[in-house]
Amino acid sequence: MSEISSTTNEGQPLISSLHRLRSAPDVHRLNFAWLIRLRWVAILGQTAVIIGSGAVAEIEFSYPILASILILEVLSNLALIAWAKRGRPRREMMVGLVLIADIVFLTALLSFTGGAQNPFSLLYLIHVALAALVLRPLWTWLVTLLSIGAYIGLYFLPNRLHSLPWTGEFEIWALQTQGQWIAFIVSAAVIAVFINMIQKALTQRDQELIRIRDDQLRNEKLASLATLAAGAAHEFSTPLSTIAVVANELQHGLEEKEVAQHFIDDTELIRDQVERCRDILHQMSADAGESMGEFARPVSVCELIDHTLQGCRSRERIDVRIDTDRHAELTVPPTALGQALRGLVNNALEASEPGSAVRLEISDDDDDLLLHIRDRGCGMSADVLERVEEPFFTTKETGNGMGLGVFLARTLIEKIDGDLTIESTLGQGTVVMVRLPASRSATSPLVPAKDEETDPPPLEVSHE
Repeated sequence: MSEISSTTNEGQPLISSLHRLRSAPDVHRLNFAWLIRLRWVAILGQTAVIIGSGAVAEIEFSYPILASILILEVLSNLALIAWAKRGRPRREMMVGLVLIADIVFLTALLSFTGGAQNPFSLLYLIHVALAALVLRPLWTWLVTLLSIGAYIGLYFLPNRLHSLPWTGEFEIWALQTQGQWIAFIVSAAVIAVFINMIQKALTQRDQELIRIRDDQLRNEKLASLATLAAGAAHEFSTPLSTIAVVANELQHGLEEKEVAQHFIDDTELIRDQVERCRDILHQMSADAGESMGEFARPVSVCELIDHTLQGCRSRERIDVRIDTDRHAELTVPPTALGQALRGLVNNALEASEPGSAVRLEISDDDDDLLLHIRDRGCGMSADVLERVEEPFFTTKETGNGMGLGVFLARTLIEKIDGDLTIESTLGQGTVVMVRLPASRSATSPLVPAKDEETDPPPLEVSHE
């Protein structure tokens, strides 16, 4: 269905923008930018504590070594800023590696300022909290385990500054020391688990809000389309009727005067085009997402196929294959759904080479019914595939489509708790998969799909 309808409009639609905003690369880019800012705050804080301890408390540190560590932190942050400005992609791995580097820097500072007995050794928990907030559980636990290992490892480093106020003799294997280890491990684990859970819940809520917003935008577009169609039908009804009457009288007058046949044929063409305009306006006003006044009712698979194939172009090229019970029931609006599926089938026929068959496959998947529409066309590029579900976007020639087929089909299918997905590869064709909830009765359960090795013969569907 490389020819699938859609009308090119200037600017990117809001729905596409929402999809881009919630994409993973943008999230990691935002996290990366905030992490760089937080590192500047940490560097300034570490510098202030070191200078303040020496100036106010007159504590002697190994200032050249501490200055070297701070300079390395500054250089690393400047390198990250330069890397980000070059437009390099920001991935989750980069955020995790930066947090791991910060743990290494903090460990180096603590090892020269009293080790595990330094009160600032609890700052490891900040790294755990940041990891739980912006990373997935795998990276979160990696940062958590590294923080725990660094904290406990400080107890085994030799204490180089016994003169510091917070340092003193302690026994590594004493109950108090082991209690501090356990307290730190429990604190880190609780922070990692609960912040990760909260972040997951917030992400799910954001996704739900985005989905609701998408639905609202789609409904607004449908309402605008219905209003536009109703207004157009009202405004055009009088001039179209006038043209039809005049064309009819003109044809009769030409027939009585025995003029050339091609003039009579032209008047007939005018009448046909007027009827086509009426049909288009009626379709726009009556089928903007669902048929007017139609309610969902139980229909069998065969009945749904009848509605779908009724009025299809080149029906002899449609290869229908049913891999489930033909009497399996679905509770759907049959006319509206049939028309939506018919548009997808017609798109497949138009995209395929003349004489090439389009396959319509029906099978069951647990409690759902699957419909696959496969064509052997030239396929769609990634750009076209991304925009194929937008309303009024089309790759067809002017006058051959309004760009509403896929949009209306998807809207209707989602209203009945189904979903529509499209897969396409250039040079290999397109597959449209429609999943519909099936309501099964006790007397006509869906039968299992046939073995893939045995290719079932095409089904001739009755349209009596």
